[in-house]
Amino acid sequence: SIPLMFAQSVQFIMAWTDKLMLGAMTTPEDVGIYHTALKLSMFAAVALMSINSIAAPKFAEMFGKDDMEGLKKVVHQSTKMIFWTSVPLVTIFFIFPEFFLGLFGEEFKIGVAAFIFLSCGRLISSFSGSVGNILQMTGNQNIYAKILLFGAILNVTLNLILIPKYGINGAAIASMSSLIVWNLSMVLVVKKKFGFYTFYIPFIKR
Repeated sequence: SIPLMFAQSVQFIMAWTDKLMLGAMTTPEDVGIYHTALKLSMFAAVALMSINSIAAPKFAEMFGKDDMEGLKKVVHQSTKMIFWTSVPLVTIFFIFPEFFLGLFGEEFKIGVAAFIFLSCGRLISSFSGSVGNILQMTGNQNIYAKILLFGAILNVTLNLILIPKYGINGAAIASMSSLIVWNLSMVLVVKKKFGFYTFYIPFIKR
């Protein structure tokens, strides 16, 4: 569908926005360090992407059957799996950021703060679960695309403001902020549409 193609285009463009804007406003060395920190932080998203590919057909199936309780159950199960497979890795990143960046060379250790900011964004994604897939699989592609577009505009705006002053840390804050806005906005839309939150917080019964 057109909204889905548009959303995928926005995601593709945003994958390059930070690096292009850093390249225009900082040094090639900064771009290299940021790129490494970004790619490393994305290891925490592997579980999210893997579980999304498995859960998405189930979301569509439950929605097609008009089984909202079934949808809620599948969503909560998938979010729980994403949480417990992602959070331990992000926690290790938080504890040993210099070690992981140092694997690429001593000069990469100056990207520690950026790495932590980017990992925080991934952590929020893990807490939020498969919100993007839920919207796409339940006929809410237009809303999904609009949220992505807003997040993309926010990302570019924050980059323009923060990169000149804070360099790679500014780009990381911009990326983290847009991820948080994307995810929380989608969580609220799912709550409004289907009556439940996708969040998983361990040891707290919803």
